Amino acid sequence: MVYVGLDVSGKSLVGYAVNERKRCVYEGEQPASRVGLRALVRQIGVGPKLVAFEAGNQMKWIADTLKTLDGVQVHVVHPNEVKWITESRGKTDRVDAKKLAELARADLLPRAVHIVEGPVRELRELVSARQQLQRKRVALINTIRGYVYQEGHRLPEKFFAGVAWREKLARVSVSAPLRLIVQTFMTSIEALVVAEQQLTQRLRAIADPRCDLVETVPALGPLASRVVLSAVDEAQRFDDQKAVANYGALAPTIYQSGAVRHLGRINRDGRQEVRRVLLQCAHTVVRMKSAGAKPLQQFYARIATRRGKKIAVVALARKLLTTAYGVLKSGTPYDPRKLQPA
Repeated sequence: MVYVGLDVSGKSLVGYAVNERKRCVYEGEQPASRVGLRALVRQIGVGPKLVAFEAGNQMKWIADTLKTLDGVQVHVVHPNEVKWITESRGKTDRVDAKKLAELARADLLPRAVHIVEGPVRELRELVSARQQLQRKRVALINTIRGYVYQEGHRLPEKFFAGVAWREKLARVSVSAPLRLIVQTFMTSIEALVVAEQQLTQRLRAIADPRCDLVETVPALGPLASRVVLSAVDEAQRFDDQKAVANYGALAPTIYQSGAVRHLGRINRDGRQEVRRVLLQCAHTVVRMKSAGAKPLQQFYARIATRRGKKIAVVALARKLLTTAYGVLKSGTPYDPRKLQPA
């Protein structure tokens, strides 16, 4: 077996390969393209190879290309899991590739990043693109608020949530230059809304039987179920509920030293889109009147009594995620009786 460390940049691929005797068998650089990647693997020689590289914005095409090559195994590493590389003082592309190769040879690489395939990959890409559009739309809305506030007008908190916000904004008395600025921003916001609706329609059109299972959980509708499925994909790849909660950015940070143990704020290293949509679903569960939501509401009430409503909402969002994980893992619909406390 030859262990290959690959450092990826915008223009080049730097490779470093060692054999089982820790002898360097290849060290070189190729252009960051499919042709360059194939040439790099070909120059290493024949025989089985394990190629390790960090996840990034070029992960998709690199992994797809490596999977088509005979005798090549792929191990994609999350950047946060290899602090030895990111915090190194002597950090160069060659050193990064060499350290990845050495970690692979010593079997010290952290768990590989899960690479989704098929419809789930399309779901994840659509969810990510929709999230980017939402961020840009919110940024433009906040910019309008700032401009209008400069002339002494404070827009209400839910001003842009109504249907007639454009007409109300047009009636706000502002200067001529600011009027032009606001109109151009409104045009951009409307275009972003249309684009977001198109992505939402495409998301809803993707059919998967697992989405139907997740939708049996209270408050998890067609859109939320697809966001959860795009992140979780194969439920069996998680060890337990704690692992999936940490992946969904809904697990608390822990500080422990000796007899001291503190739980801090929730960990934000996971998938932010899952956390965001499940927090919205948690607020919906609190207001629901269905029998299926009753155990979740009781869980929320117990936490709210001890820790307050804000912490209870986050705990309920985590409960929704772990419940959806259990539904996916067992392959059976949601059963509220299983959430009743013993």
